[in-house]
Amino acid sequence: MAKTILKFDTDEEFEFLLVGIICQHKDYRLCHELNRKLEINLVREKDYEVNIAKRMNPALFSFFKFENDEQDLFFVFENKGKHSILIPEQKQIDFFLMIKESFQRQNITELVNTIKQIPIVLGAYPIDPLNLKSREYFLLHT
Repeated sequence: MAKTILKFDTDEEFEFLLVGIICQHKDYRLCHELNRKLEINLVREKDYEVNIAKRMNPALFSFFKFENDEQDLFFVFENKGKHSILIPEQKQIDFFLMIKESFQRQNITELVNTIKQIPIVLGAYPIDPLNLKSREYFLLHT
């Protein structure tokens, strides 16, 4: 009997800017600095819960959110939770900044350069979510 494989084109679900941030400080300290530098107001939300296949219990990651007047959404995810890593193929990254824009206003290069100017940030890099095996963990139900 022949197998039927269904493939879904979900590339449009991944239309957002993603920046990997290396920072050894606590999540609230990074978000405070991002708020100041980017002139936003990230607020701590309930921990982001992900069901990782190898774990019985869901993994929890700190999570911050901000929505501006233009309906742009800013999210900061912790990559290294207490017991697991959100995106294992990016182990060197401590946090992810994700921006879902209503219109394409942000220049990713300028954004990364601005984040790099924060003294507590050791590195910031643009990341293409379509190149990540674990990209489905970024699909939010907001």
